[in-house]
Amino acid sequence: MKNAASLHRSLRIATLFAILLGTILGAAVASAAGSDRLFYLHHSTGRGFMIYGEARSYLEKVNRAGGTEAALWDHDYNFIGLLDAQGDALGYNYAIPDDDTDPRGLHRLWTTANAARDSILSDYDVIAFMSCFTACSIGTDSELEQNKIWYLEIRDVMDQHPDKQFLVMSPPPLHPGETSLVAADRARAFSQWLGSNEFLADRPNLHFMDVFDLLAHADDGSGDRNQLKAEYQRPGDPDSHPNVSAYQMVAPLLIGHMMEAAGHAVASVPEFRAPANLAQNQPNPFNPITEIVFELERSGNVALRVYSARGELVRELLHETRGEGRHRVTWDGRDSGGAMVGSGTYLYRLEAPGWQLSRKMVLTK
Repeated sequence: MKNAASLHRSLRIATLFAILLGTILGAAVASAAGSDRLFYLHHSTGRGFMIYGEARSYLEKVNRAGGTEAALWDHDYNFIGLLDAQGDALGYNYAIPDDDTDPRGLHRLWTTANAARDSILSDYDVIAFMSCFTACSIGTDSELEQNKIWYLEIRDVMDQHPDKQFLVMSPPPLHPGETSLVAADRARAFSQWLGSNEFLADRPNLHFMDVFDLLAHADDGSGDRNQLKAEYQRPGDPDSHPNVSAYQMVAPLLIGHMMEAAGHAVASVPEFRAPANLAQNQPNPFNPITEIVFELERSGNVALRVYSARGELVRELLHETRGEGRHRVTWDGRDSGGAMVGSGTYLYRLEAPGWQLSRKMVLTK
């Protein structure tokens, strides 16, 4: 018994030392390069975006084109741990609680006191996280509602860190051989809810990327709706991990979302065709009328809203289906009640299929 107790104490000391070492080294590495420190927490599908999608290679193109110096670290399963800005494993991890990135695990990570949360919040400017496809196995409506509750409580923690930018990503869809239509419909409902204003709630530091919608068959009433698209399945393999084509399609969008969250436009980057682009309003500053131009790569439902600097909704300028191409919308400096708003900085946000963009504008009097 004495030997067992001694071994237990030794293991606890070793574990605490590993966590402390990871925290110290993580802070040092994260501050060593790049004016924008990006972080991506994921499991196996996210690993595919990083490796087969060559996400870091694309970030290099974005940096060169935009004159930025962003650097990206990512964290896989705990046994793989943290990878640095060059994609090299650092030999330690943040000890993600229970090694779980499903909604329950993410809830524990963000809403309880733990070294992993402290390290991530300390080390990085833009923080992205994604559950893997297992999170789409939503067996009942009550499970769906529980996922929403967990994410709302995660959002409460984000509200305590307005200096950080958070990118919430919906989980990738399941292969038809590993789910049912009812469960797939719930997975779609969960992903749509994450991208809704009910969840995002006009928060300037909260961003969303709909990985589910990018990879899933349309919600069209068919027998393969809301499941992994055939073109993204591995031939003859019922596994839900998508193929290389899917990884290569999603990776540039991931980098684009993270850089947009960091405040950098990526529309002009070579080899990149974003689902939507949002131009700076003209004129800016303005009084009292300004024009906002956006472009869509494909038709879909879009919304354009104006928010105050505190994140309060001022006016919904547009919420309808628009076709592919360029669109122009004007704002006359009035709120939803028709009253003129005061001088100051305002945020305008475009929500389009698979993409969200925000810009700042200044009204002067």
